[in-house]
Amino acid sequence: MEKQYHCVMLVDDDEISNFISEKIIRNLNIANSIKVVSNGKLALHYVKESCEHADLQILCPDFILLDINMPVMDGFQFLDEFSKLSIPGYDKIKIIILTSSNNPKDVASAEKYKIDGYINKPLTKEKLENAVKGLSN
Repeated sequence: MEKQYHCVMLVDDDEISNFISEKIIRNLNIANSIKVVSNGKLALHYVKESCEHADLQILCPDFILLDINMPVMDGFQFLDEFSKLSIPGYDKIKIIILTSSNNPKDVASAEKYKIDGYINKPLTKEKLENAVKGLSN
């Protein structure tokens, strides 16, 4: 695959999962940069900083792989706050839930938000390719 994205963001407190996900993204060669943060609060701060400033636009994530269960601010809390943002272009950021949770309540809760996919961990090349295909539609 060719590079389609300037920046992909991983939001997950699991270092091993991030290592695997980052490696898959690099191997697929779909992004110029990958930003990794360990919770929703850091992700929200990063989105605000990188997307608000014109000179940092290239660092604004094109899509986010978001875990649900994290300390400080979980994925659903992030989605609540993200939906309130008024940053130009933030509505173009695609969000894919990437979680180990197969709890039907989590799936139902995720459907209440404007998300662009739901992937169960572990991330694989095939799962990411399918999710990325869905983003371009």
